[in-house]
Amino acid sequence: MKRLVVTLLCALTIAACSSSEQTSDQVTCPAIDAADATAITPERAELLVGMLEADAEKCAADLGWAYRVGSRDGENFAVTADYSQQRVTVTITLGVVTAISVG
Repeated sequence: MKRLVVTLLCALTIAACSSSEQTSDQVTCPAIDAADATAITPERAELLVGMLEADAEKCAADLGWAYRVGSRDGENFAVTADYSQQRVTVTITLGVVTAISVG
C-alpha cells in the first residue's frame, strides 16, 4: 500500500512538472469586454489565475491581450520596463498561473 502511494505521488509530481504543455479540454475564458481594448483591469486579469499556462495564454489571445511570462517555477525572466495596459504578465508555478499583473 505504501509503495502504491509513493508511486502515485511520483506520477502526480511528474504530471505537474510537464503540465505547462497541457491544456484542459474545456477551458472557460472570460467573456470579451470592450473596455479591454483601452485597459485591462486587475480584476479582469485575475480571472486567469488558477488556469493551466496554455489555457491562460489561449484565453489572453482570444481576448486580444498581450501575454508574457515573468516568472516560472521561481525563475524570473527579463521583461521590458515599458507599461502596457493591454498586457498581462503571469507567474507560473508547476504549470499553473499563480499570480498576474497588468502592464
